[in-house]
Amino acid sequence: MGFGYLLLGYLVTFVIYITASAVGIGSVALLLGYVLMLLGLWRLCRYQAAFAMAKWLTFPLLLTALYAGVKDLCTLFLWNDPFGKGVASVMEWASFLLIVVFHFAMLYGIRMIAMEVGLPKIATLATSNTLAVGLYAALYLVGSMPFVGESVRPYLTLSVTLFNLVFIISDLILLLQCAKNICAEGDEEVAPRPSRFGWINRIGDAYNRVHDELNEKSHADGEAFMQRKMEKQAQQQEQQQRPRTHSHKKKKKK
Repeated sequence: MGFGYLLLGYLVTFVIYITASAVGIGSVALLLGYVLMLLGLWRLCRYQAAFAMAKWLTFPLLLTALYAGVKDLCTLFLWNDPFGKGVASVMEWASFLLIVVFHFAMLYGIRMIAMEVGLPKIATLATSNTLAVGLYAALYLVGSMPFVGESVRPYLTLSVTLFNLVFIISDLILLLQCAKNICAEGDEEVAPRPSRFGWINRIGDAYNRVHDELNEKSHADGEAFMQRKMEKQAQQQEQQQRPRTHSHKKKKKK
């Protein structure tokens, strides 16, 4: 349906990119991730038109990845940077704004398709993730302002990093739930096919185990609570049915 490609592309773009950039090939991860997300969004647009905005935003993001690729090549082969500092600053801000708007558009599409198929929990999670992205963007903008004091800037930088980590992990969980629970009409009873990538299967299996364990624990806790409640009610009824005895104390003679 498209969520599998979108999940894999998101993982490459925002997680594997960190490792790839450390060895000087971050642009390769960006290009691969954006292409995979574009493929997933292109397929999702067949089922929900709300994904169209995110799909078209992927094209300018690909341009920012190409720009990053040229920068990586210049660094690798010690070439002179063909871009000035002004272009680098513009591209940095353009990349930030495109990524934020892309997340808004992608999460909006997820919210709409989740409401369409009757999955309110996924729709609510998409809304909360949108708020997290908005807070991240607001903190990033405030931290970039020149009037922010140097004593406050480290705390803002830490907050930006934490919010960035939070919404990326939340989006990965959201996309995994979408891939598991949303399918094309007619495929509801078809067992999900394992991915060709073993680590994707391991992530899904680990998520399923944790989800099942939490469900079992919650069910067991609920049964134990109901058992204690029933026993308490039975004790109260038994106490009410017992005949009451009164003690008569003799008054002491003065």
